[in-house]
Amino acid sequence: MSPLVGRLVRKGLQRGLVEGSRGWLYVGATAAAVGIARWLITEPPETVFLSEVKPGQAFEIRTVKRDAADRKTKRR
Repeated sequence: MSPLVGRLVRKGLQRGLVEGSRGWLYVGATAAAVGIARWLITEPPETVFLSEVKPGQAFEIRTVKRDAADRKTKRR
């Protein structure tokens, strides 16, 4: 959940439930719904490689730059 949505949920529910402000309660409920919807829609990151590392083994993490043509197709 983004910091702005989290802050709106917290402040909206606090002022809505504790202080009795109906407007803030609606803000908090709406922000909570947006946060939950984002969480449901967002796909988890893809695991590219998974391996067990045993004592004495080593591994190297590298990044490979994509070419310009590949980057253009990924954005769309």
